[in-house]
Amino acid sequence: MPYQIFIDSSSGMSKELREKYHIDYFRMGLNINGEDKLADLDFVEFSREQMFDWVRDPKVVIKTSLVTPVEFESKMEKYLKKGIDILYIACADALSGTRQAFELFKEELLEKYPERKIISVNSARAEAALSLMAMEASRLQDQGKSLEEVAQYVEDNKQYYHETGSVDTLKYLRMYGRVSGAAAFFADTLNIKPVIIFDIHGHNYTMKKVRGEKKAMEECFNYIKAHVVEGVTDVIYLGETVPVPALDYLYKRITEELHIPVEKYYIGPIVSVCCGPGMYGCWFKGDLVTVEAK
Repeated sequence: MPYQIFIDSSSGMSKELREKYHIDYFRMGLNINGEDKLADLDFVEFSREQMFDWVRDPKVVIKTSLVTPVEFESKMEKYLKKGIDILYIACADALSGTRQAFELFKEELLEKYPERKIISVNSARAEAALSLMAMEASRLQDQGKSLEEVAQYVEDNKQYYHETGSVDTLKYLRMYGRVSGAAAFFADTLNIKPVIIFDIHGHNYTMKKVRGEKKAMEECFNYIKAHVVEGVTDVIYLGETVPVPALDYLYKRITEELHIPVEKYYIGPIVSVCCGPGMYGCWFKGDLVTVEAK
C-alpha cells in the first residue's frame, strides 16, 4: 500500500529536498508575545529576519509549542482519504512531546479510517539528522520497502546519525531552561563555547567546553573525523541559524581533509529560536552513537 513520510519543523529540510524526496511535514508552533504562529519551514507567515528580530528583542517573549490536533488532522486526512498510510519520523522524544501528542491523536483518525495504518518513530534526533533519516526512508520506499519495513529500519539505524556544533552565546539556551543562569553568565563572560553532540536519547549533550570559536570548530572537526565511516558518510550537512563567516574554516577542513561533500543550509525555526543567532552544527551518518548523557 502507498504511504506518505512525514517529519516536523524541528528539522530545517528545504522545500527543494522535501519535493525531491516526497516528504511532508507537520508544523510546530511559535508563540510571539501571546500570538500563535506556525513554525513554517518556508517562512510563509513571517520572514527569517523577522524571527531573529523577535529573538533579539528583550521585550518579546517567544515560546515554542507542539503540533496541534488541527495541524495533524488537516495534513493527514489529505492522504488518508486517498487510501495512503502515514509514517511519521518525529523529533526526539527527549526534546519534544510532539510524537506523544501524535500517538494520542492518531487513535481518533484510526477510528475514522480503520483500514489505514499510521506509524510514528522516535528519531531520537532533530534538525538535519531528521532530514537525513527521511531521505533514506524515501529511498527505501522507492525500492519497494513496506511501511513497516521502513519504520523498523529507521528505528534500528537511528543511532548512526550524529550532530556536533556550538552556539555563540548561552543566553538563549538559558531562556529555554537548557542551562542555568550562572552557567550561561560565566560561559559568556569567559568566552567559553560548549561543543554539543547528540546522546543516544537525542539530548543535546555538552561533550567539551573550550575557549573561543576557533577552538570549538576544531573540536567539531575532530569529532567528525573520529566518527565518519567510509561508504556510509556520503554527505555532511553544515547548518547555521544566521550567517557565520567563520564556518568557512570548518567547511574547508571537511572538504579538503576528509574529502566528503558538504551541504550548507539554514537551520529551521524551532532550533533557531531555542539556540539563537550564531548557532551552527554538522549532521551526518557515521558510526554508532554510544554516548548517554548523565
